[in-house]
Amino acid sequence: MLKLPLVSFVVTSYNYARYIEQTLESIKSQTYDNYEIIVVDDCSSDNSVEIIERFIEYNQDLKITLIKHETNAGQLASMFDGLRIANGVFVSFVDSDDVLLPDFAKTHVKVHMASSVAFTSSQIVEIDENNAVHTTYSIASPQSKLPENVKNLDDILKIDIDNVEFEQVTKRRFGGWYWSPNSSAMFRKSAIEILLNYKNTNKWVVSPDKFLFNFAHLVGGSINIFAPLIGYRRHSDNAGAGDYVVGDTRYHNDQATKLHIDKNIKIRPETFNFIISNRKQFNEKFGLRGYLKLLLKVLF
Repeated sequence: MLKLPLVSFVVTSYNYARYIEQTLESIKSQTYDNYEIIVVDDCSSDNSVEIIERFIEYNQDLKITLIKHETNAGQLASMFDGLRIANGVFVSFVDSDDVLLPDFAKTHVKVHMASSVAFTSSQIVEIDENNAVHTTYSIASPQSKLPENVKNLDDILKIDIDNVEFEQVTKRRFGGWYWSPNSSAMFRKSAIEILLNYKNTNKWVVSPDKFLFNFAHLVGGSINIFAPLIGYRRHSDNAGAGDYVVGDTRYHNDQATKLHIDKNIKIRPETFNFIISNRKQFNEKFGLRGYLKLLLKVLF
């Protein structure tokens, strides 16, 4: 008998003890039942591990695995360690300061069932350190249009998953950014497993979604879901802290600008060299024509 696919939530944890329990509770509260949780703690120096272990102890009915790094390896390495043991058909990488809305998994799986892309990305709800919602119409997310009707305040976080809008990302150059932040996405595991051969994870200690999203889109395309499905937390310690949002404009301080330039400079050579150095694996998976096509897309 057919059954719904397993979803693997890979939560990357590093010194967010004040948020990690809320993140795990938001996964526990999903309306989609068939999932597992893999938490990868990247050698936190606060009491994150203690909180995670207590959550596991109090939730014996959930499928939860904890991986503890002995040394700090960076977020992309943590994501790959989780991916390596994930059993799900689909995988979501969740930052430990974000929260998922209850219909996150159900909506993503539904859109995946209606398509065949490598990953889907949803809009975000911007929240602060105290969980206060600042907007459900974030400029950090692709938008289809301004909402025609303003929702009742009691309904702003309710998603109409039976009529959710989505659109395939097309005609976009490799290396750009056309999606919402990291926690917004759900990947087909089969589309990104080849990335486990990538050795330079230290190149993406900050904002690894730039590399991951572009690679997944390169090999299998992507879709933007026009519904806010995660609470993206803006605070002084996250990667987006350098983005100063004023009205409908986002500014970057000098540190953030330097980070964006660095990511834009290295993404093409890093991806090109990765494909070249793993030619055998890419040939086996995509064939010679597919291998050459990927190289050309990265270059042009």
